[in-house]
Amino acid sequence: MTSRMISTVLSMFLVAMLIAAPAAGRGEVVDRILATVDTEVILLSDVMAELGPHLTEIQQNATSEQDFNRRLEAHVRATLDQAIDNRILYREARMAGFSISDEAVDQRLDELRSMYPSREAFQQELEEAGETLSDLRSRLRRQLLARHMAMERRDQLARAVTVTESDIAQYYQDNINRYRQQERVRCRQIFLAATPGTDEAEVARARMEQVQQELDAGADFAELAVVHSEAPGAEEGGIIGWIARGDLIQPLEEAAFQLDAGERSDIIESPNGFHILKAEAREEAGEVSLDEVRTEIEPAIRNQEAARRFERWMANLRERSRVRVFLES
Repeated sequence: MTSRMISTVLSMFLVAMLIAAPAAGRGEVVDRILATVDTEVILLSDVMAELGPHLTEIQQNATSEQDFNRRLEAHVRATLDQAIDNRILYREARMAGFSISDEAVDQRLDELRSMYPSREAFQQELEEAGETLSDLRSRLRRQLLARHMAMERRDQLARAVTVTESDIAQYYQDNINRYRQQERVRCRQIFLAATPGTDEAEVARARMEQVQQELDAGADFAELAVVHSEAPGAEEGGIIGWIARGDLIQPLEEAAFQLDAGERSDIIESPNGFHILKAEAREEAGEVSLDEVRTEIEPAIRNQEAARRFERWMANLRERSRVRVFLES
């Protein structure tokens, strides 16, 4: 589906969602109004401009026309909701005297351009949306100001939150499963691919036995993995990384969890070939203590409470801004 076709589908879809209400202004229909914030209007074209870069992704991820419509409706409503918040936050940013540099606008413009396959496609999208580059830069500046206002307010609210020892202890208990550590082993492997029961498998086993002899003689495991292993991570010394129960197929898991740190396995045959594992470190199952995670719990509580206070602040601003939405529910 081309960009033009998607835009057409979106237009038809949005029109079907709207209550027929023309924009006010000297009796002229400028665009279809989706919402108002005090005396400001948010138009269909505003939502179209915001959704433009994401339409292809929505279409590609949809599994059917019905799924496309469902996803599109969710994006439309989320985009409109964000547009309403941005109008309110932009007004607050202006009142606070905030400003955005031209460099920040240029950076955001470059990020937006990168979402299109070419500059021509980007320019075509602008033309189809009836928007000039100057219009777009103004819109991006307003968005960046709104985002800056939101970040400043969240930071201010976070600094105002008092976190007590009781709060930290309660958060730890409420989220104890997050601080339970599974038994795990950090492993490397040397792997030779082969189909069991074939002549190829006999050759691979013979090669692996030679590798095993070199290891018995004191050769470095990681160096031999670079030379011989055919598994991903071979170029990094055969690294697998930390594994927990269920991460590997049964014969490899059984072997890995029988190893202590520094030990290596015998030759292991799997449906894919032959393996030798080495355990570099091991951690037993258990709970991470409160003292170990205290430094990450306090900012988590602070940010969680700041988010709640921010939502209340935004809800109060919305109420004062007399927001009206003209989308069917």
